[in-house]
Amino acid sequence: MRRRWVPVGLLAVVLLAFLTACGGGGAVRQQSWPGLTLAEDTLYVANVDRLQAFDPETGDLLWTYPAEGDAKIGFYSTPVLAEEDDLLLTQGFGDMRVYAFRLGGSPSDVPGLAWVFPQSQEQNGGAKGQYVAHGTVAGSLYLIGNGDGTLYALNLADGELAWSFQTGDRIWAAPLVIEDTVYISSLDHTLYALSVVDGTERWRLEMQGAIAMSPVAVDGKVFVGDFGDRIYQIDPETGKVLWTFEDGVDWFWATPTVGEAAIYFVDVQGNVFAFDRTSLDLLWQAQVKDVVRGQSVLSADETLLYVPGYERGLIYVLETETGEKIPWGELPATPGRIPSDLVADAERVYAMPILIEDRLQAFSADNGKLLWQYPPKAE
Repeated sequence: MRRRWVPVGLLAVVLLAFLTACGGGGAVRQQSWPGLTLAEDTLYVANVDRLQAFDPETGDLLWTYPAEGDAKIGFYSTPVLAEEDDLLLTQGFGDMRVYAFRLGGSPSDVPGLAWVFPQSQEQNGGAKGQYVAHGTVAGSLYLIGNGDGTLYALNLADGELAWSFQTGDRIWAAPLVIEDTVYISSLDHTLYALSVVDGTERWRLEMQGAIAMSPVAVDGKVFVGDFGDRIYQIDPETGKVLWTFEDGVDWFWATPTVGEAAIYFVDVQGNVFAFDRTSLDLLWQAQVKDVVRGQSVLSADETLLYVPGYERGLIYVLETETGEKIPWGELPATPGRIPSDLVADAERVYAMPILIEDRLQAFSADNGKLLWQYPPKAE
């Protein structure tokens, strides 16, 4: 039972601290799960009390919404781009609403608010719990799971509810969409396959433990891990389990990282498992000795795997050929913690630490040198 306490206690502390910080209005850094996404020449960041855009090369702030920030909303979930609709979507932790922003003609243009779901907090039909993971765009819909156990399908055009599906427990994972089917994990131990069109259930698969991991598609199959320390490969058409890895050490929570030749899973104790993408043979197993909940990311040439450590607030770097940990970066005096996913491009690795002044950091992908941070350091 002792090894099980770490992630559950971590979640409780994080959420409690977030609510306390938001309500107090002081200088305490909120312990949320902030999120960021990179699209071409812009880095979009859900920075707790505001939504922001940065130049990824220089760290220059392009815009902030709202200008003064609003901790009562609590923007933190990874922003999602609906490129064909010129929308940027994110969620509020404090007010439990979904926000869609209309992007301007240039990266520096402040976006306008396109719609909010629900339109008011008093309106019926809105979520009754917190949004933990980001949503997924599927054609004309935005699909997003909530802590009330419901998957909401919202029309991108106006934010109106198209349909909803109720699971047996909280949804902490992002939906996966393959063609006309959406796959959603729930803490009720079940993976669901639903019609994107109307939410009709196609099949469900019960697993050994709760599922907080966002499923991924690899070579036409669905992969997901659970809190029963197992990983599954599933036929997306039938829900049949095709392959199972039963030698996990602890809960699988972080979304797996998919490379050209291998798939990488990391459990909450920092155990890293690399599987051959074709044969599913275990290539190597390593450990970073830290709590891991955020998704790891590969270098551009896929020779390195960057793993976010929560407790020590460090980014660990492993060689993908052997799993050997290599020296990277410098040990900061106040590292904070890293609860969320990492993002990378060819030159830089981006992280959003908590419990320190830095809200956003960019490191050299080659050697881990800190290139810039936000807020910038005083001269």
